[in-house]
Amino acid sequence: MKPIPPVLAGLALALALAGPAPAAAAAEPRTLTLPEALRELAAHGPAAAQASARAGQASALVRQAAAPLLPTLAATGSYVRNSDELIFQKLDAASIRRLVLGQPVQPESIAMQPREAFSAAGTLRVPLVVPASWADLAAARHGAASARAGADAALLGLRLALVQGAWLAEGAEETAAAAERALANARDLAESAKRGVRAGLQPPLAALQAETQAVRRESDLVRARAAVEQTRLALGVLLGRAEPVRIALEAPAAPAASGPEALAAEALSRRPELRAQEELREVAGRQLTSARLRWLPQLSASGSAFVQDVPYPTGKREGWRVSVDLTWPLYDGGFRYGKQREAEALLAGAQAGAEAQRLAVLQEVEDATRDQRVSTERLRLAEKQRAVAADAAATARRGFDAGTTGHVEVLAAADELFQAEVGVADARARLGAAGAALDRAAGRL
Repeated sequence: MKPIPPVLAGLALALALAGPAPAAAAAEPRTLTLPEALRELAAHGPAAAQASARAGQASALVRQAAAPLLPTLAATGSYVRNSDELIFQKLDAASIRRLVLGQPVQPESIAMQPREAFSAAGTLRVPLVVPASWADLAAARHGAASARAGADAALLGLRLALVQGAWLAEGAEETAAAAERALANARDLAESAKRGVRAGLQPPLAALQAETQAVRRESDLVRARAAVEQTRLALGVLLGRAEPVRIALEAPAAPAASGPEALAAEALSRRPELRAQEELREVAGRQLTSARLRWLPQLSASGSAFVQDVPYPTGKREGWRVSVDLTWPLYDGGFRYGKQREAEALLAGAQAGAEAQRLAVLQEVEDATRDQRVSTERLRLAEKQRAVAADAAATARRGFDAGTTGHVEVLAAADELFQAEVGVADARARLGAAGAALDRAAGRL
C-alpha cells in the first residue's frame, strides 16, 4: 500500500509534535463532527490564534500611521540653576522723583537670568496640511486589510489540514479494521491447516506458512492501530488539545458538476490570497503617492501656555504663545528621490505578485479538479478489485476445505483480499482529501 502523501505543512507539524504513538492503549478519543471541529479550530487552535494575532498587529499600525494627522498635547516641567544671575530694577517716573528726594523706593525687580527657577509648560500642536501622511495612512489601512486577508488564507489552510488529516485518520481506521478481519481469517486458516496436517491431508509446510501469514497480519494490525492513534493525536494538536480527537466524516463528495471555468471564476472571486495581493498592490500605490507628496510643504499650528515661579521679563509669572508654522524642505540630500524609486519598485513587484498569485490559483483549481476526478476513478477500481479478491478468496477457501486447492493459493488469495481492502481505504481517504483540496482551491472550505 502506498502511503497517503502529507496533506499540508500544518498537519506534518502536528504529527511531529504528537510524536510516536505509545505502545500502551491510547486514551479514548473525543469524537467531534466536522463542523464542530472547524469551529474549535478557529476558536482554540494555536496556529489560528497566531494568524489572528498577526492581523491584529497590522491593524495597530493603522493607528500609528494616523498619529501624524492628529493633534498632540505635551506637558513639560523643568528646574534651572544658573551660575550667575542678572536682575534689573524697574523704575518709573514717580520712583525716580522719590529716589532724588531721598525717600525710600521699592522698585520692581525684573529677572533676565534668575539664579534658579521652576517652570512648567503645556503645548498643543495641530497638523493642518500634511500631504504625505494622508497617503501613509491609506497605505496602512490597505496593509491591515491585506493582513486580514492573509489571516483568512492561513485559516483556510489550517481547515484544509484538519479535513485532510481527518480523512487520513479515517483511512487509518479502515485499514485497522481490514487488518483485524485479515488477522481473524489468517488465524482460522492456520487452525484449518493444523487440522489438515494432523489428519495427513496437508504437508507440515502448510501449517507453518499459514502461521507465518497470521503473524504478518498481526504485525499489520499493530502498525495500523498505531497509525490511528497517531493521526488522532495529531488532530488534537491542531485543535489545541493534548488528547486524541476523532472526527466523524460523511461519505466523500461526488465530483463537482460545475466546469473548470466556473470553479476558476469562483476561486478568483473568493480566494483571500488574491485579496491580500490586491491590497498589497494598493499599499505600494499609496506609498508611491506618499513619496511624491513629500515635495509639498507642511502646515501646522501650535499653542503653548507656560508658568514660572520667577517673573518673566514682562513682570508676569505666566503667559501663552500661538504660532502657525510652514515647513517646506527644499533639499534633503536626495532622500525623496530614493523613496520614490523604492516605491516604484515596490509597486512593480506588487503587480507582478498579484498576477503570479492569480495564475497560481487557476493552476491550483485545475490540479484539484483533476485530482478529484482521478481519485474517484481510483476508488471505483479499488472497490471492483476488492469484490473480485473477495470472490477469489472465498473460492480458494472452499477449495481448501474440500481438499481441491493448495494452501499456497489460499494464502495468496487472502493476501490479495487484504491488500484490496487496504487499497479501498486508501482510495476513499484520497478522494476525501481531494474533495477538501478542491473546496480549498475554490475558496469554499
